[in-house]
Amino acid sequence: MDEISVIEAVLKELSAYVTDRFADRANLTVSTKASPTDFLTEVDIAVQQKIITHLGQVFPSDLFIAEESGLDTFKGSPPTRCWMVDPIDGTQNFLRGLFPEFGISIGFLSEGRTQAGGVLFPISGDLFLSERGSGSYRNGKRMSVSTISKMEQARVDIDFGALSYRKDFRLHAQAMLDVVGQVRSYGCSVMGFCQVADGQQDAYIPFGVKPWDVAAGMLLVEEAGGRVTSFKGEAVTPFLSDRIGIVSNKALHQTCVDILGVLA
Repeated sequence: MDEISVIEAVLKELSAYVTDRFADRANLTVSTKASPTDFLTEVDIAVQQKIITHLGQVFPSDLFIAEESGLDTFKGSPPTRCWMVDPIDGTQNFLRGLFPEFGISIGFLSEGRTQAGGVLFPISGDLFLSERGSGSYRNGKRMSVSTISKMEQARVDIDFGALSYRKDFRLHAQAMLDVVGQVRSYGCSVMGFCQVADGQQDAYIPFGVKPWDVAAGMLLVEEAGGRVTSFKGEAVTPFLSDRIGIVSNKALHQTCVDILGVLA
């Protein structure tokens, strides 16, 4: 069974469980991590364990990097084969009932680059899948990024991030706010990537994202014809996620670099 088929199977298998737990979210066990708004629920832990157990049975020698349970650290060169897992991206949205703005993300990487990835939004049932060289798909329909080329016409998701580092990117956010036609902030990295890939918005500007936030999303955007780079337009990988600052269609990318690159 190839990696993309396994990703699809795992995500579909998890849909009912997460939907049920969302309906019962008032009774979940919840704790906080790095900040008072950085939540961890029993669903995050359970979903991650289910994913890793399933993937481990099919690919027992692969390495797993994931947000929870001590799997969020990695040292050394990128392994030949590894998986990056975000069990619930947008946990704050999950707990507050903001749907479908939370998702499950799985990315398969080889030699440091994502080769296959998938994102599921359990409440809407939207499934995004991509395999390198084969395009990106939403519910089986091929996606492409938008062609909007003017900032005053653009819809951009600015992910302001956590309070602990938000001040470091205040100028970046302000520079975009001054020129963008419509601004959104969903608080869910995988949604930012998926909406750019599907042409629903024209750019996503994230601050301080982690490898598991971006592993699947990067491939979805790139295979849909978009760009994912640093603020200066430099190439990035999931292992360099802290450098990611621009996710956009091709038409707006250079404009984003011109605005944000001088502030990097």
